[in-house]
Order: sequence, then C-alpha cells, then structure tokens
Amino acid sequence: MRGSIIRVSRKNGCGCILAEDGKEVYFERSEAGSNAVDELRVGHWVEFELQYGFERPRAVNIKQLRRAAG
Repeated sequence: MRGSIIRVSRKNGCGCILAEDGKEVYFERSEAGSNAVDELRVGHWVEFELQYGFERPRAVNIKQLRRAAG
C-alpha cells in the first residue's frame, strides 16, 4: 500500500499514515524499516504493508518513496 505521513511523534516514536484508500494507519518506531521515525516527516510519501493485530491494523516495513516532480 501507499500513503502519506500525516502525524509523527518523535517523543513517542509513533505516527499515522493516510493510505490511498482514505484510511488512517498507525505505525510504531520499530516498524519504520530502514527509515527511522526521526527521518519521516509530515507529507512524506511512503509504501508499507498492513499487519493485522488485536486492536487495529498497523503499518509495517515502511519505506519512503520519492514522488516525481511535476
């Protein structure tokens, strides 16, 4: 899936992604993949996988993407 970062809390090490389908997906520091939470910013375009848990789905294997200019 793809989406954009809409919230990041460096203090708590978590954040939220707005997926292309319009759903908000939570993520934690440990799931940011090679991109540390400190490197992710609001507006960054990312690709991720959904992992279904007890409470709600969350984003895992998050990778920052580059958008083509224009």
